[in-house]
Amino acid sequence: MQLKRIQLTGFKSFVDVTQIPILSKMNAIVGPNGCGKSNIVDAIRWVSGEMSAKQLRGQSMSDVIFNGTTGRKPVGKASVELVFDNTDGRISGEYTGFSEIAIRREVIRDAQSDYFINGVAARRKDLVDLFLGTGLGPRSYAIIEQGMITQLIEAKPEELRSHFEEVAGISKYRERRRETETRIRHTQDNLDRLNDLREELVKQLRHLKRQANAAEKYQELKREQRLINAQIKALQWQLYHLQLAEKNKKINQQALSAEAELTKQREIETAIEKLRLDSQRFADEKNEVQKQFYGLGSDIARLEQKIQHKQEQITEWKQELLQSEALFEELNENSNAQTNQIQKLMESVLELKPQENTLQNEFETANQNVQNADSRMQESQIAWDQFQEKAAQTNNAVDIAKNNIQHVELQIKNLIAKKEQCQKRLSECDIDTLSLEIQPLSDQTYSLKEKVNQVNLILESLSKQISAQRILCEKNQIELSSVHGELQKLEAQYASLDAVQQSKLKDQYTDALPWIKKYNLDGHLQLGKSIQVDSGWELAVETILGDYFDAICVDHFDSLYQTLDHFEQGQVTLLSNSPTKNHASSSEQSILSVIHTKVGLPEFLSHIFIAEDLNSALTMQANLKSSESVITRSGIWLGFNWIRVSNKNKTEKNFLMREKSLKKLQIEIENQKNILLEKENLLNKAKTDLKSLELNRDTEQQVYQKTNTALNEAQIALTKKQSHLDQFSQQKERLFLDIQQIHSEIERLEFDLKNTQESVLKLMITQETENNERANLLTKKANCSSELAAMRTDAQLKKQRADEWFIQLRSNENQLSVLKQTVASNQKQLIQLSERRAILNAQLSETQAPIENWTAELQSVLTQRISIESVLQKVDNQLRSHQELLKRQETERDHLVQLVSTLKETQQQLKMEQQEIVVRQATLKEQLLETDFVFDTLLSELPPEANLAEWEARGNQLQISIEHLGPINLAAIEEYKTIDERKIYLDQQYQDLVEALEILQGAIRKIDQETRHLFRETFDKVNEKFRQLFPRIFNGGQAELELTEDNILTTGITVKAQPPGKKNATIHLLSGGEKTLTAIALMFAMFQLNPAPFCVLDEVDAPLDDLNVRRFCNLVKEMSTEIQFLIISHNKTTIDSADHLMGVTMQEPGVSRIVSVDIQEAIALAEA
Repeated sequence: MQLKRIQLTGFKSFVDVTQIPILSKMNAIVGPNGCGKSNIVDAIRWVSGEMSAKQLRGQSMSDVIFNGTTGRKPVGKASVELVFDNTDGRISGEYTGFSEIAIRREVIRDAQSDYFINGVAARRKDLVDLFLGTGLGPRSYAIIEQGMITQLIEAKPEELRSHFEEVAGISKYRERRRETETRIRHTQDNLDRLNDLREELVKQLRHLKRQANAAEKYQELKREQRLINAQIKALQWQLYHLQLAEKNKKINQQALSAEAELTKQREIETAIEKLRLDSQRFADEKNEVQKQFYGLGSDIARLEQKIQHKQEQITEWKQELLQSEALFEELNENSNAQTNQIQKLMESVLELKPQENTLQNEFETANQNVQNADSRMQESQIAWDQFQEKAAQTNNAVDIAKNNIQHVELQIKNLIAKKEQCQKRLSECDIDTLSLEIQPLSDQTYSLKEKVNQVNLILESLSKQISAQRILCEKNQIELSSVHGELQKLEAQYASLDAVQQSKLKDQYTDALPWIKKYNLDGHLQLGKSIQVDSGWELAVETILGDYFDAICVDHFDSLYQTLDHFEQGQVTLLSNSPTKNHASSSEQSILSVIHTKVGLPEFLSHIFIAEDLNSALTMQANLKSSESVITRSGIWLGFNWIRVSNKNKTEKNFLMREKSLKKLQIEIENQKNILLEKENLLNKAKTDLKSLELNRDTEQQVYQKTNTALNEAQIALTKKQSHLDQFSQQKERLFLDIQQIHSEIERLEFDLKNTQESVLKLMITQETENNERANLLTKKANCSSELAAMRTDAQLKKQRADEWFIQLRSNENQLSVLKQTVASNQKQLIQLSERRAILNAQLSETQAPIENWTAELQSVLTQRISIESVLQKVDNQLRSHQELLKRQETERDHLVQLVSTLKETQQQLKMEQQEIVVRQATLKEQLLETDFVFDTLLSELPPEANLAEWEARGNQLQISIEHLGPINLAAIEEYKTIDERKIYLDQQYQDLVEALEILQGAIRKIDQETRHLFRETFDKVNEKFRQLFPRIFNGGQAELELTEDNILTTGITVKAQPPGKKNATIHLLSGGEKTLTAIALMFAMFQLNPAPFCVLDEVDAPLDDLNVRRFCNLVKEMSTEIQFLIISHNKTTIDSADHLMGVTMQEPGVSRIVSVDIQEAIALAEA
């Protein structure tokens, strides 16, 4: 068993995936201080199961994870893997059949470690068990760091003993003994607990009988209490039923009262409707009289105007005639509209209800009109305020503009003087000569820039190729790992299956193994590994030969007969390789026909025939002899007078099926190895291409740096010249810009002056316009105020109409009558208008009539106006009287509405109380339904004398009786039975534990016996080796090991060493170098007895001088024939002795990398 390689990822300074191949027996690791050499030793110790952060030179386990550098971020995971070559099968147990074993440990920040064995998750204990007896472990003698070598020699006797136990291979016994002692301790604890439990159960059983009697009494009282409680609920339900009838009566009374008051309310509403109609009629009469009054006023004004302005009579009469015609057409249209309205009103008597929305919309529209009018009023006021402000601004602007004209004229004069001065300075700047000096430098810089860009493009291309190549390498690496993992999986399956086969072959002659080895029979083939069976007959053959698969095949028995007397124990089957004769007839085949082998088979097989199925076998059974039998494919074996049926599951793989699977796995493993080799070649090629690309990139990088340096120098020179040129150019540009700005400023000022002058003229015109606007705004403001007042009046009328809508349904017919009267009135007005038109026409034709006729006519009209005015006053008085009466009736109606509402609320309250009683009844009924009682049956079975108070008293008395019983254990009877059964079970357990304790104590005695034997044997052998090695290292002197006491199981070990010429009493009197050499001698003595797979030496040669270093190297070289060494050293002599040299570098600060060199190849290359 040897170490093949170490793989680190994210562990301390090894941030990248780092593989350390161990290619020879002598491997040396070199490197400067602080480069990370000792981190390799920490990694081996950590992956071996080390749990102390202090031993790993840290404060916590997370310290092993790479924590970042100035150029790299921290990583979140650390992983270390050791890969061992186990072709010699040194690691036993379930991994014996694995040719390669990989141990891996991973940790992430803020989490525990994970262990893996061959890629399968495992426990730390599994890892420790795997290394038991091999000399490996986190604190074993296989890992020796600087300073530990002297600690070993100065260790306490008990600590030194632990190293010897590891060498002796009894650490596994110590672990087993510890586990056995733990089991004994646990068993004894279980016995004590069982005894306590048994005693406690006895006490419990004494009380449970009394508790059971109380429980029965409690159950009887509870049954009676449940019946009484159910009857109480039934009585409560009956009481609620009576209360519900009373509530229904009160609700009906309240409904009748509300209906009576509602009738009164409707009567008053009818009276209100009549008053409204009368008020409407008087309002219409008033409107009609007002129309006549206003008409007479118009006539009077017209006649007076004709008398006063006779010359304008013709024009005024024409205008009046036009107005009369317009009014005639308007009245005619109104009459038609009212006629249509009457028709629509008659059609919509039953559809009046939807007018609610119309009225509401009209009211909202009126409100909106009020708001709009108010908004227009506010806008008018705002416009007026803005106008006032604007007018003031206009006046101010006129004054400001006049001042600006004077200021601009002064600025123009100053700028003309400044422009003349700048033109004079501009004529003095000359930069042509300096420009000629700059041109060559500019051409050179451009040429170098082009070259730098070309090289930069090449570098970018190479970087992309390198990135792609690295991705390819990573892809190949992942594929390689996948193939390797698949190969390991197949090998693990093969090893596991092979181990089962081997155990099948070896289990039966384990006891006879000494006899087999003594007479060299362990190298012979076994029957199970040397036969092949036709497909489908495996179960049949295994049924017959299952006990013969472990049989050993020999050429002859002659030389073995004499050895049979020395066979002491066990069982062995031997078979001769002589061919077996087949006695089957041509028509019948024996089992030999399906078995193919080059070795001999038991002769009785020739008398066993084969049949395809049971029916065929039964047919053949009748003709069998006493020594013959027949077997089917399914394993049913029939003889002359017997039958054997295999008890093996037919679906389970038997020995022969496993053997077939092993051969199939072997082929798959070979194929997977070929794929692995192909993937390794692809990975190596990708890495070679990557190195080539990186070399080209480095070459182009050097060219880039040189060209860039030349470019920088040329740019510096150009910059200096350009700086001077820029100064002159900037000065010239500034002067030129100043002139342009001055010229532009003069033009702007002249333009502004012109604009300002024009603005003054415009402002003067504006002032005249604003005077006219002031009068318009005042008029508009007055109009808006009038409009707002009208809109508010209209909104109030709309609101009144909306309020009166609910009684319009009953007044539709009266409205129809009013509309008919209105139409008649309109017809009357139309006649009057016709007459007036005739008069006007006559007057137009009689324009020359005397003035006296017009005066008489005027007097007549005035008389009519006085008469109409008295009528108007009378109608207005009647209208006000009806409106006051209407208001009183509405007040009475509101009172009745409130009274009806109060009665309805009282009725609603009674309904809620009624509903509450219904809910309580339902609740009681649901509670009864949840019990075992039937509601109707319970009501019918109630005693006639039952009443609620008496039944509640009985329920309280039952509750008192239950409480007098005290705490009740209702499960006492069942508990008594359960606890009694449990006590019987515990008594049986107690007896089983006593027997188990005796077995464990016997195991302790056996372990102690084996430990004494192995430890004593190991101590003697190591002591003898130590006595031999010490004089060789020191060229004389003597040394030995001594036990501190006679008890082999607990004794410690001390070291006694006396170099040549010294008689020191203790080891502590030796110098540092002498202690180191003594410890090396002791360590190598232990290694020679039980060599660990490898040995790690971390600068153990540091305290030695050159002479002792050479002795140390010679001894290591001699032992490297059996032990694999990994040496970390700064000593050239030690390094020279290695076959394979590995260097640890830290070219990137904080990041370690490995460089590997084969010494022999290096020497051959140097000599060539």
